[in-house]
Amino acid sequence: MEEGETAVLDHILRFMTLGTILVGVIAIYTALHTNNRRLGADIFLRYSDRVSDLRRSLPMTAFFDGSASANLEMTPEERRIVHEVIYSIFELYELKVHGFIPPAIWKIREPDIERVLSLPVFQQELAALQGRFTKHPRFAAWVDQIGRSGTQASLG
Repeated sequence: MEEGETAVLDHILRFMTLGTILVGVIAIYTALHTNNRRLGADIFLRYSDRVSDLRRSLPMTAFFDGSASANLEMTPEERRIVHEVIYSIFELYELKVHGFIPPAIWKIREPDIERVLSLPVFQQELAALQGRFTKHPRFAAWVDQIGRSGTQASLG
């Protein structure tokens, strides 16, 4: 009988050990998943703040929907700021594409980002920078789609 009790106790200890290991693995996975989501949110918020700060540096006329065909006059500093906004959005987009920003977080600001990129002043500068994004075809296609939908909206 003692041998049977020892075998039962041995099985109980093995199941407890296995249970402890499983709980540990689940806890580690949960912590990593949560940390990755927080990191993605933190990256997104920092870039979002950067883009917002840059946008506030531009004059209000940059945000008026006007004729996209007119060559919009900007100071060199305004042009630099528009380029920084475009490059910040490019970096943010690439982080999203490579999985550093969860799609649910991206969806929060995507309409605003698309609206900004469709403004004439940004479309003008995107056209000037078009060659710089040839090695990033997903971004170039996304920006092109925004430009086309912005043009269709102004015609419709």
